Amino acid sequence: MRGAAAPLSLALLAALGVAAAPSHAGSQPMAAKAHAEKPSGELEFTTRIEGRKIPDELRALLEDAITLGKGKAPPPPTLGQLRRRATGDANRMIQVLRSESYYNGTAEPVIQEAAGGRFDVVYRVSLGPRTMIRSFAITYPDHPSDEASLPHDGAALGLKPGRAARAQRVIDLTNAALAQLENRGHPRPKLAERKVVVDLAANEADVTLAIEAGEPRRFGEIEIENKGRTKPDYVRSLARFKPGDAYDRRKADETVAALRKTGLFDQVSLETGEAVGDAVPQKLTLSERPHRSVGVGATWSSNEGPGVRSFWEHRNVLGAGEKLHLDLNIAEIEQLAGAHFNKPHFLRDDQNLLADFEIAHEDTDAYRENRVKAAIGLARKLRPNLDASAGVSFEIERTDDSTGYHAYELFGLPLTMRYDGSNNLLDPTEGTRLALALTPYAGRSGTPVAFTKIETTGTAYWSFGTRPDLTLAFRGRYGTMLAQKTLDVPGSVRFYAGGGGSIRGYAYQLVGPLDANNKPLGARSVFEASTEARYRITREIGVVAFLDGGNAYSTLTPKFNRQLQWGAGLGLRYYTPIGPIRADVGVPLNRRHGIDDAFQVYFSLGQAF
Repeated sequence: MRGAAAPLSLALLAALGVAAAPSHAGSQPMAAKAHAEKPSGELEFTTRIEGRKIPDELRALLEDAITLGKGKAPPPPTLGQLRRRATGDANRMIQVLRSESYYNGTAEPVIQEAAGGRFDVVYRVSLGPRTMIRSFAITYPDHPSDEASLPHDGAALGLKPGRAARAQRVIDLTNAALAQLENRGHPRPKLAERKVVVDLAANEADVTLAIEAGEPRRFGEIEIENKGRTKPDYVRSLARFKPGDAYDRRKADETVAALRKTGLFDQVSLETGEAVGDAVPQKLTLSERPHRSVGVGATWSSNEGPGVRSFWEHRNVLGAGEKLHLDLNIAEIEQLAGAHFNKPHFLRDDQNLLADFEIAHEDTDAYRENRVKAAIGLARKLRPNLDASAGVSFEIERTDDSTGYHAYELFGLPLTMRYDGSNNLLDPTEGTRLALALTPYAGRSGTPVAFTKIETTGTAYWSFGTRPDLTLAFRGRYGTMLAQKTLDVPGSVRFYAGGGGSIRGYAYQLVGPLDANNKPLGARSVFEASTEARYRITREIGVVAFLDGGNAYSTLTPKFNRQLQWGAGLGLRYYTPIGPIRADVGVPLNRRHGIDDAFQVYFSLGQAF
């Protein structure tokens, strides 16, 4: 257990061991005229601090040291009591000055009589030169002073030359020394003595810590106390140490963090027991949170119509953090039921096993399709913000579009990579996101077919203000289909543009190649770009202005010499604990006669991107 620090100023001064010049603030002559101390009700007065080059942070600390006119204590009824309380405030200011390493600093209270029988209490503060740390040494009474594994000076703790001898800095360095010992095999170091010797003439201080490090220890066995269903072997697999490893507090903290990150537990605590030989057993106490949850959401747009999304989720279905997520989405254009299984720490700590199944019916202006799809794969975390996955999929589609009826049986090898450096899932205000998906397909559609779908998206966010008040958001999308012809690709796999998550102001899927009846055909390539300015008026209410542009193309790559379709509009955001509720109205800027409506309206949960 680390040594507890006393209040900042007193903790350091108690350890000084130096006869600093005593304060004579209480004996300074007052500027006020002599008055008889007679009851006259409560005195009226003001307080202020006078002094040259006082930093704002220090001035705030000095203001906090003033008790006159603050709190529940009544104002002093007599001038004598006003003097005594002003002197007490000045002494507290001197303590603040010393805690901030101004050991030659002074604070003198002066009471001045003002008009109307009022008094001005002026605290005249002089900082003087600041005291710097000259040396910082650590000794170990219970260990030889030359033991190489233990830190002996401030440099090992990150102390840079010429640092002020602030009380908080000395306390921070003390805690850093204790933490370093905990990370080097000593579970319970104790501060035996902290001595700060100040040379007032040279304005320098020598700091010495005496620390009882204790004997080096190793991790013992993990005892688990948990009334839930999580398997002990799974819990132990998340530990960042093994019994017999040298004790390291960082590994214990990383173990607690890993257990909390699973989302399975409300409370996680890891306590170090008494040593058994050279090992210290670890007691892990867990409190499991409810593992099941359900949710319902709704969307609506003037073109896609209403939709209801629901889910049921179990986050510990087999007792080792396995997640089973069931979806049921019912909307005007799509009805879908899906199941998604995720087994964490599959074969290695940073790898998950994924399995997905869905059955769906989709009826849009572009196609009518029934499909069944199954996939299995592995996902791995490459970096803290970077994930990659690879797998195999099989899908059966029966598609009816303007070119006729098509039957597809396809195998795929989906490969994805995602980087998420944003600060929030549903309402990001800072950072970037990048995603790349590549899926080669092979199968039959009457005759053998093979094609590869490549799609990349990126978003970036910048915020301004203190709340922040204004966020600028940008999104880009690029996709290409390496296919002989569009008909080789099922309707649901082709590229489309237009709609609430694409180019607002245009109907769902209606930007791109059209047939003779102005029905979307789907495309082999796509390009989109969007920008939003999000202004948060209050904590709950925000407004958005947006501009979206892009197109979908029947060619292998986008043809930028063709006109892009642009849409712009305004939106309203209502911010909730689970994310913003979005309402957008978009207008097509280059409206196509007989194809595009005058505007589109969209409602959903979460930002557009």
